[in-house]
Amino acid sequence: MKQLLLTTLMAFTAIFSQAQTTFKWGSASWDIEDGRVYENIDEFNADPATITYENPANFTLTFLNVVAIRYDVYIDGATEAITATSSKQLGTDVALSYDFIEGHDYRIEVQQAVLCQANLATHSTDTLSTNNDKYTISFRINGPEIVNEYSYEATMSLAIIDQEEELTYSEVDLASICKDLGINDITEAQFIGLNANGSYNKAFTSPDYGFDFFDGWRDADGEYTVWAGGAGGGAFELVGGHNPYPAVYCIKFNEVCDTIKYFFYDYWSEYDPDEPGEIPGTGSSVKQRAPLKAPETHYNSVIIDWDNGDGTTTQWMRRYRVDPGNDYKASFIFKTQEKAVLLHATMHFVASEYDPDGVNSLTDKAFEGEGIVYGIDGVRKSALTKGINLIVYPNGQTRKLFVR
Repeated sequence: MKQLLLTTLMAFTAIFSQAQTTFKWGSASWDIEDGRVYENIDEFNADPATITYENPANFTLTFLNVVAIRYDVYIDGATEAITATSSKQLGTDVALSYDFIEGHDYRIEVQQAVLCQANLATHSTDTLSTNNDKYTISFRINGPEIVNEYSYEATMSLAIIDQEEELTYSEVDLASICKDLGINDITEAQFIGLNANGSYNKAFTSPDYGFDFFDGWRDADGEYTVWAGGAGGGAFELVGGHNPYPAVYCIKFNEVCDTIKYFFYDYWSEYDPDEPGEIPGTGSSVKQRAPLKAPETHYNSVIIDWDNGDGTTTQWMRRYRVDPGNDYKASFIFKTQEKAVLLHATMHFVASEYDPDGVNSLTDKAFEGEGIVYGIDGVRKSALTKGINLIVYPNGQTRKLFVR
Protein backbone atom coordinates (compact mmCIF):
# COMPACT_ATOMS: atom_id res chain seq x y z
CA MET A 1 0.00 0.00 0.00
CA LYS A 2 2.86 2.39 0.90
CA GLN A 3 4.64 1.55 -2.33
CA LEU A 4 1.51 2.26 -4.38
CA LEU A 5 1.00 5.58 -2.60
CA LEU A 6 4.64 6.53 -3.16
CA THR A 7 4.37 5.70 -6.88
CA THR A 8 1.23 7.82 -7.19
CA LEU A 9 2.85 10.76 -5.37
CA MET A 10 5.89 10.54 -7.62
CA ALA A 11 3.64 10.59 -10.68
CA PHE A 12 1.81 13.68 -9.45
CA THR A 13 5.12 15.33 -8.60
CA ALA A 14 6.29 14.69 -12.15
CA ILE A 15 3.07 16.15 -13.55
CA PHE A 16 3.42 19.26 -11.38
CA SER A 17 7.09 19.74 -12.25
CA GLN A 18 6.40 19.57 -15.97
CA ALA A 19 3.52 22.03 -15.78
CA GLN A 20 5.81 24.64 -17.32
CA THR A 21 7.15 22.17 -19.92
CA THR A 22 5.45 21.92 -23.30
CA PHE A 23 5.51 18.65 -25.18
CA LYS A 24 7.18 19.01 -28.58
CA TRP A 25 6.72 16.58 -31.45
CA GLY A 26 9.93 15.42 -33.04
CA SER A 27 10.06 13.50 -36.29
CA ALA A 28 8.70 9.96 -36.34
CA SER A 29 10.11 6.73 -37.74
CA TRP A 30 8.93 3.18 -38.35
CA ASP A 31 10.69 0.19 -36.81
CA ILE A 32 10.36 -1.94 -39.98
CA GLU A 33 11.53 -1.45 -43.54
CA ASP A 34 8.96 -0.38 -46.11
CA GLY A 35 7.69 -3.41 -48.04
CA ARG A 36 8.43 -5.97 -45.33
CA VAL A 37 6.83 -9.38 -45.82
CA TYR A 38 5.59 -11.21 -42.73
CA GLU A 39 5.25 -14.97 -43.15
CA ASN A 40 2.01 -15.10 -41.14
CA ILE A 41 -0.09 -13.16 -38.64
CA ASP A 42 1.78 -14.70 -35.71
CA GLU A 43 5.02 -13.15 -36.95
CA PHE A 44 3.31 -9.78 -37.31
CA ASN A 45 1.81 -9.94 -33.82
CA ALA A 46 5.22 -10.76 -32.38
CA ASP A 47 6.79 -7.78 -34.15
CA PRO A 48 4.04 -5.37 -35.27
CA ALA A 49 4.77 -2.28 -37.34
CA THR A 50 5.43 0.48 -34.80
CA ILE A 51 5.83 4.23 -35.25
CA THR A 52 7.90 6.15 -32.69
CA TYR A 53 7.80 9.93 -32.19
CA GLU A 54 10.84 11.77 -30.88
CA ASN A 55 10.38 13.72 -27.65
CA PRO A 56 13.03 16.47 -27.97
CA ALA A 57 11.81 18.41 -24.93
CA ASN A 58 12.11 15.29 -22.76
CA PHE A 59 8.54 15.73 -21.61
CA THR A 60 7.87 13.28 -18.78
CA LEU A 61 5.13 10.86 -19.76
CA THR A 62 3.21 9.37 -16.83
CA PHE A 63 0.61 6.65 -16.56
CA LEU A 64 -1.98 9.40 -17.20
CA ASN A 65 -0.54 10.15 -20.65
CA VAL A 66 -1.51 8.39 -23.86
CA VAL A 67 -0.21 8.95 -27.38
CA ALA A 68 -2.87 7.96 -29.93
CA ILE A 69 -2.64 7.85 -33.71
CA ARG A 70 -5.36 7.87 -36.36
CA TYR A 71 -4.45 6.15 -39.60
CA ASP A 72 -5.93 4.92 -42.88
CA VAL A 73 -5.60 1.28 -43.88
CA TYR A 74 -5.51 0.47 -47.61
CA ILE A 75 -5.86 -3.23 -48.43
CA ASP A 76 -4.55 -4.80 -51.66
CA GLY A 77 -4.25 -1.50 -53.49
CA ALA A 78 -7.76 -0.30 -52.62
CA THR A 79 -8.52 3.38 -53.17
CA GLU A 80 -10.95 3.55 -50.24
CA ALA A 81 -9.43 3.40 -46.79
CA ILE A 82 -10.52 1.94 -43.48
CA THR A 83 -9.86 4.34 -40.61
CA ALA A 84 -8.31 2.88 -37.47
CA THR A 85 -6.69 4.07 -34.25
CA SER A 86 -3.93 2.75 -31.99
CA SER A 87 -2.43 4.10 -28.79
CA LYS A 88 0.41 3.75 -26.30
CA GLN A 89 0.38 4.67 -22.61
CA LEU A 90 3.56 6.01 -20.98
CA GLY A 91 5.43 6.22 -24.28
CA THR A 92 5.58 7.56 -27.84
CA ASP A 93 6.10 4.22 -29.62
CA VAL A 94 2.69 3.20 -30.98
CA ALA A 95 2.23 -0.29 -32.46
CA LEU A 96 -0.47 -0.83 -35.09
CA SER A 97 -3.31 -2.71 -33.41
CA TYR A 98 -5.72 -3.00 -36.35
CA ASP A 99 -7.06 -6.54 -36.87
CA PHE A 100 -5.01 -7.48 -39.92
CA ILE A 101 -5.84 -10.50 -42.08
CA GLU A 102 -3.41 -13.01 -43.54
CA GLY A 103 -2.88 -13.09 -47.29
CA HIS A 104 -3.10 -9.35 -47.98
CA ASP A 105 -0.95 -6.31 -48.81
CA TYR A 106 -1.34 -3.23 -46.62
CA ARG A 107 -0.47 0.43 -46.94
CA ILE A 108 -0.76 2.51 -43.77
CA GLU A 109 -1.04 6.30 -43.78
CA VAL A 110 -0.87 7.96 -40.37
CA GLN A 111 -3.03 11.09 -40.53
CA GLN A 112 -2.75 12.47 -37.00
CA ALA A 113 -1.21 11.89 -33.59
CA VAL A 114 -2.40 13.35 -30.29
CA LEU A 115 -1.00 13.45 -26.80
CA CYS A 116 -3.76 13.03 -24.22
CA GLN A 117 -3.86 13.21 -20.45
CA ALA A 118 -6.48 11.83 -18.12
CA ASN A 119 -8.16 14.53 -16.06
CA LEU A 120 -8.88 13.01 -12.65
CA ALA A 121 -10.98 15.96 -11.58
CA THR A 122 -13.44 15.83 -14.48
CA HIS A 123 -13.11 12.09 -15.27
CA SER A 124 -12.36 13.01 -18.87
CA THR A 125 -9.37 13.18 -21.22
CA ASP A 126 -7.65 16.42 -22.19
CA THR A 127 -5.74 16.82 -25.46
CA LEU A 128 -2.36 18.37 -24.70
CA SER A 129 -0.90 18.46 -28.19
CA THR A 130 -1.68 17.43 -31.78
CA ASN A 131 0.57 16.49 -34.67
CA ASN A 132 -0.74 16.35 -38.25
CA ASP A 133 2.41 15.12 -40.00
CA LYS A 134 1.76 12.22 -42.38
CA TYR A 135 3.73 8.97 -42.23
CA THR A 136 3.38 5.96 -44.51
CA ILE A 137 4.47 2.31 -44.37
CA SER A 138 3.66 -0.72 -46.53
CA PHE A 139 3.93 -4.43 -45.76
CA ARG A 140 2.43 -7.80 -46.60
CA ILE A 141 1.21 -10.57 -44.31
CA ASN A 142 1.36 -14.02 -45.93
CA GLY A 143 -0.73 -16.94 -44.79
CA PRO A 144 -2.05 -20.35 -45.80
CA GLU A 145 -3.76 -20.87 -49.16
CA ILE A 146 -7.57 -20.84 -48.98
CA VAL A 147 -8.41 -24.11 -50.73
CA ASN A 148 -12.18 -24.24 -50.17
CA GLU A 149 -15.18 -22.51 -48.60
CA TYR A 150 -18.32 -24.06 -47.13
CA SER A 151 -21.64 -22.36 -46.37
CA TYR A 152 -24.26 -23.52 -43.88
CA GLU A 153 -27.60 -22.00 -42.90
CA ALA A 154 -30.51 -22.58 -40.57
CA THR A 155 -33.78 -20.90 -39.63
CA MET A 156 -34.65 -19.77 -36.10
CA SER A 157 -38.03 -18.67 -34.77
CA LEU A 158 -39.62 -17.37 -31.59
CA ALA A 159 -41.75 -20.52 -31.80
CA ILE A 160 -38.73 -22.31 -30.33
CA ILE A 161 -39.25 -22.03 -26.58
CA ASP A 162 -36.34 -24.10 -25.23
CA GLN A 163 -33.43 -23.48 -27.59
CA GLU A 164 -31.29 -26.26 -26.12
CA GLU A 165 -34.03 -28.88 -26.20
CA GLU A 166 -35.30 -27.81 -29.64
CA LEU A 167 -31.76 -27.34 -30.99
CA THR A 168 -31.20 -25.65 -34.34
CA TYR A 169 -28.01 -26.98 -35.91
CA SER A 170 -26.06 -27.80 -39.08
CA GLU A 171 -23.94 -30.91 -39.52
CA VAL A 172 -20.41 -30.12 -40.74
CA ASP A 173 -18.71 -32.25 -43.40
CA LEU A 174 -15.46 -32.86 -41.54
CA ALA A 175 -14.33 -35.61 -43.90
CA SER A 176 -14.32 -33.23 -46.85
CA ILE A 177 -12.58 -30.51 -44.83
CA CYS A 178 -9.83 -32.92 -43.78
CA LYS A 179 -9.42 -34.01 -47.39
CA ASP A 180 -9.14 -30.36 -48.48
CA LEU A 181 -6.45 -29.72 -45.88
CA GLY A 182 -4.59 -32.97 -46.52
CA ILE A 183 -4.90 -34.17 -42.92
CA ASN A 184 -6.26 -37.34 -41.33
CA ASP A 185 -8.12 -35.78 -38.42
CA ILE A 186 -9.57 -32.33 -37.81
CA THR A 187 -7.53 -32.04 -34.59
CA GLU A 188 -4.48 -31.57 -36.83
CA ALA A 189 -5.87 -28.19 -37.93
CA GLN A 190 -6.19 -24.99 -35.94
CA PHE A 191 -9.79 -23.82 -35.49
CA ILE A 192 -10.38 -20.05 -35.25
CA GLY A 193 -13.48 -17.89 -35.11
CA LEU A 194 -13.30 -14.86 -37.40
CA ASN A 195 -14.17 -11.26 -36.59
CA ALA A 196 -16.63 -9.46 -38.86
CA ASN A 197 -13.79 -8.21 -41.10
CA GLY A 198 -12.36 -11.72 -41.50
CA SER A 199 -9.46 -11.36 -39.06
CA TYR A 200 -8.72 -13.96 -36.40
CA ASN A 201 -10.44 -13.38 -33.09
CA LYS A 202 -7.77 -13.15 -30.39
CA ALA A 203 -9.71 -15.30 -27.94
CA PHE A 204 -9.05 -18.28 -30.23
CA THR A 205 -5.37 -17.56 -30.81
CA SER A 206 -4.32 -16.63 -27.28
CA PRO A 207 -3.65 -19.40 -24.74
CA ASP A 208 -5.10 -17.10 -22.08
CA TYR A 209 -8.68 -17.46 -23.37
CA GLY A 210 -9.82 -20.33 -25.61
CA PHE A 211 -12.43 -20.89 -28.30
CA ASP A 212 -15.32 -20.91 -25.81
CA PHE A 213 -14.48 -17.54 -24.20
CA PHE A 214 -17.32 -15.74 -26.01
CA ASP A 215 -19.34 -18.97 -26.36
CA GLY A 216 -20.28 -17.91 -29.89
CA TRP A 217 -22.16 -14.74 -28.92
CA ARG A 218 -22.11 -11.77 -31.29
CA ASP A 219 -23.54 -8.26 -31.30
CA ALA A 220 -25.77 -6.63 -33.91
CA ASP A 221 -22.77 -6.01 -36.19
CA GLY A 222 -21.61 -9.61 -36.02
CA GLU A 223 -18.66 -8.90 -33.74
CA TYR A 224 -17.85 -11.20 -30.83
CA THR A 225 -19.31 -10.18 -27.48
CA VAL A 226 -20.40 -11.77 -24.19
CA TRP A 227 -23.91 -12.86 -23.29
CA ALA A 228 -24.13 -11.03 -19.97
CA GLY A 229 -22.42 -7.77 -20.96
CA GLY A 230 -19.74 -6.09 -18.88
CA ALA A 231 -16.01 -6.22 -19.40
CA GLY A 232 -14.82 -8.92 -17.04
CA GLY A 233 -12.28 -11.58 -17.85
CA GLY A 234 -10.39 -9.57 -20.45
CA ALA A 235 -13.36 -8.92 -22.74
CA PHE A 236 -12.64 -5.17 -22.69
CA GLU A 237 -9.40 -5.66 -24.61
CA LEU A 238 -10.65 -8.47 -26.83
CA VAL A 239 -13.53 -6.43 -28.25
CA GLY A 240 -11.44 -3.37 -29.08
CA GLY A 241 -10.92 -1.46 -25.85
CA HIS A 242 -14.55 -0.82 -24.89
CA ASN A 243 -17.26 -2.59 -22.96
CA PRO A 244 -18.85 -5.46 -24.90
CA TYR A 245 -21.98 -4.50 -26.83
CA PRO A 246 -25.27 -6.36 -26.17
CA ALA A 247 -25.41 -9.98 -27.32
CA VAL A 248 -27.93 -10.56 -30.12
CA TYR A 249 -27.27 -14.06 -31.45
CA CYS A 250 -24.94 -17.02 -31.11
CA ILE A 251 -23.41 -19.25 -33.78
CA LYS A 252 -20.86 -21.73 -32.52
CA PHE A 253 -19.25 -25.11 -33.08
CA ASN A 254 -19.45 -27.95 -30.61
CA GLU A 255 -16.22 -29.21 -29.05
CA VAL A 256 -15.52 -31.85 -31.72
CA CYS A 257 -16.30 -29.34 -34.51
CA ASP A 258 -18.79 -31.52 -36.39
CA THR A 259 -21.86 -29.41 -35.59
CA ILE A 260 -22.76 -25.72 -35.82
CA LYS A 261 -25.34 -24.62 -33.26
CA TYR A 262 -27.56 -21.54 -33.53
CA PHE A 263 -29.16 -19.50 -30.74
CA PHE A 264 -30.66 -16.07 -30.22
CA TYR A 265 -30.54 -13.98 -27.07
CA ASP A 266 -33.72 -14.19 -25.02
CA TYR A 267 -34.60 -13.35 -21.44
CA TRP A 268 -37.78 -14.47 -19.66
CA SER A 269 -39.51 -12.81 -16.72
CA GLU A 270 -43.03 -13.03 -15.35
CA TYR A 271 -45.11 -10.31 -16.97
CA ASP A 272 -46.05 -7.37 -14.77
CA PRO A 273 -48.56 -5.06 -16.49
CA ASP A 274 -47.63 -2.29 -14.08
CA GLU A 275 -43.94 -2.45 -14.92
CA PRO A 276 -42.88 0.68 -16.82
CA GLY A 277 -41.32 0.12 -20.20
CA GLU A 278 -42.02 -0.24 -23.86
CA ILE A 279 -45.23 -1.62 -25.32
CA PRO A 280 -44.87 -5.41 -25.56
CA GLY A 281 -44.00 -6.58 -29.03
CA THR A 282 -43.11 -3.18 -30.44
CA GLY A 283 -39.42 -3.09 -29.57
CA SER A 284 -37.25 0.00 -29.48
CA SER A 285 -34.09 1.20 -31.15
CA VAL A 286 -31.27 2.12 -28.77
CA LYS A 287 -27.91 3.60 -29.70
CA GLN A 288 -25.12 2.73 -27.31
CA ARG A 289 -22.40 5.18 -26.28
CA ALA A 290 -18.82 4.08 -26.70
CA PRO A 291 -15.47 5.33 -27.99
CA LEU A 292 -16.17 3.55 -31.29
CA LYS A 293 -19.33 3.49 -33.38
CA ALA A 294 -21.70 1.13 -31.62
CA PRO A 295 -24.07 -1.21 -33.45
CA GLU A 296 -27.73 -0.27 -33.53
CA THR A 297 -29.39 -2.79 -31.24
CA HIS A 298 -33.15 -3.37 -31.18
CA TYR A 299 -34.84 -4.42 -27.97
CA ASN A 300 -38.00 -6.44 -28.62
CA SER A 301 -40.45 -8.17 -26.32
CA VAL A 302 -43.57 -10.31 -26.51
CA ILE A 303 -46.05 -11.68 -23.95
CA ILE A 304 -46.64 -15.43 -23.93
CA ASP A 305 -49.50 -17.09 -22.03
CA TRP A 306 -48.10 -20.27 -20.44
CA ASP A 307 -50.45 -23.17 -19.77
CA ASN A 308 -49.55 -24.45 -16.31
CA GLY A 309 -51.38 -27.74 -16.90
CA ASP A 310 -53.78 -27.22 -14.01
CA GLY A 311 -56.33 -24.99 -15.71
CA THR A 312 -54.38 -21.80 -15.03
CA THR A 313 -52.04 -19.76 -17.17
CA THR A 314 -49.10 -17.52 -16.37
CA GLN A 315 -48.09 -14.58 -18.53
CA TRP A 316 -44.38 -14.32 -19.30
CA MET A 317 -42.47 -11.52 -20.94
CA ARG A 318 -39.90 -12.77 -23.42
CA ARG A 319 -37.28 -10.22 -24.43
CA TYR A 320 -35.04 -10.67 -27.45
CA ARG A 321 -32.75 -8.61 -29.71
CA VAL A 322 -32.98 -10.30 -33.09
CA ASP A 323 -35.25 -8.77 -35.75
CA PRO A 324 -37.62 -10.93 -37.83
CA GLY A 325 -36.63 -11.09 -41.47
CA ASN A 326 -32.95 -10.46 -40.77
CA ASP A 327 -30.03 -12.79 -41.37
CA TYR A 328 -27.22 -13.17 -38.83
CA LYS A 329 -23.81 -14.43 -39.92
CA ALA A 330 -20.60 -15.87 -38.56
CA SER A 331 -17.43 -17.22 -40.17
CA PHE A 332 -14.72 -19.62 -39.06
CA ILE A 333 -11.49 -21.09 -40.41
CA PHE A 334 -9.67 -24.41 -40.16
CA LYS A 335 -6.01 -23.91 -41.03
CA THR A 336 -2.68 -25.64 -41.23
CA GLN A 337 0.63 -24.02 -42.09
CA GLU A 338 0.02 -24.38 -45.84
CA LYS A 339 -3.77 -24.64 -46.36
CA ALA A 340 -7.01 -23.28 -44.94
CA VAL A 341 -10.76 -23.82 -45.30
CA LEU A 342 -13.35 -21.13 -44.57
CA LEU A 343 -16.81 -21.89 -43.18
CA HIS A 344 -19.69 -19.42 -43.28
CA ALA A 345 -22.87 -19.90 -41.23
CA THR A 346 -26.09 -17.90 -41.59
CA MET A 347 -29.03 -17.83 -39.21
CA HIS A 348 -32.31 -16.74 -40.83
CA PHE A 349 -34.57 -15.33 -38.12
CA VAL A 350 -38.35 -15.39 -38.59
CA ALA A 351 -41.15 -14.24 -36.32
CA SER A 352 -43.30 -16.79 -34.57
CA GLU A 353 -46.05 -14.20 -34.52
CA TYR A 354 -48.86 -14.49 -37.04
CA ASP A 355 -48.92 -12.36 -40.15
CA PRO A 356 -51.71 -9.83 -39.34
CA ASP A 357 -52.76 -9.61 -42.98
CA GLY A 358 -52.84 -13.36 -43.35
CA VAL A 359 -54.89 -13.95 -40.19
CA ASN A 360 -57.29 -11.12 -40.91
CA SER A 361 -58.01 -12.61 -44.32
CA LEU A 362 -59.12 -15.78 -42.54
CA THR A 363 -61.31 -13.94 -40.06
CA ASP A 364 -63.09 -11.45 -42.26
CA LYS A 365 -66.46 -12.98 -41.43
CA ALA A 366 -67.93 -12.09 -38.06
CA PHE A 367 -68.04 -14.73 -35.37
CA GLU A 368 -69.12 -14.91 -31.77
CA GLY A 369 -68.25 -16.91 -28.70
CA GLU A 370 -64.84 -18.41 -28.04
CA GLY A 371 -61.78 -17.39 -30.00
CA ILE A 372 -60.57 -19.17 -33.12
CA VAL A 373 -57.28 -21.06 -32.84
CA TYR A 374 -54.51 -20.72 -35.42
CA GLY A 375 -51.01 -22.08 -35.66
CA ILE A 376 -48.04 -19.76 -36.03
CA ASP A 377 -48.25 -20.38 -39.78
CA GLY A 378 -51.73 -18.80 -39.88
CA VAL A 379 -53.54 -22.10 -40.48
CA ARG A 380 -56.76 -22.54 -38.53
CA LYS A 381 -56.89 -25.44 -36.06
CA SER A 382 -59.85 -27.23 -34.48
CA ALA A 383 -58.29 -27.28 -31.00
CA LEU A 384 -55.25 -26.25 -29.01
CA THR A 385 -52.12 -28.24 -29.79
CA LYS A 386 -48.68 -28.47 -28.24
CA GLY A 387 -46.51 -25.43 -28.80
CA ILE A 388 -47.58 -21.85 -29.50
CA ASN A 389 -51.24 -21.28 -30.37
CA LEU A 390 -52.68 -17.98 -31.60
CA ILE A 391 -56.22 -17.30 -30.41
CA VAL A 392 -58.17 -14.60 -32.25
CA TYR A 393 -61.21 -13.30 -30.36
CA PRO A 394 -64.37 -11.65 -31.77
CA ASN A 395 -63.17 -8.20 -30.63
CA GLY A 396 -60.03 -8.58 -32.75
CA GLN A 397 -57.66 -9.19 -29.86
CA THR A 398 -55.10 -11.96 -30.17
CA ARG A 399 -53.43 -14.02 -27.47
CA LYS A 400 -50.49 -16.40 -27.61
CA LEU A 401 -50.93 -19.59 -25.61
CA PHE A 402 -48.12 -22.07 -25.16
CA VAL A 403 -49.30 -25.60 -24.41
CA ARG A 404 -46.79 -28.09 -23.03
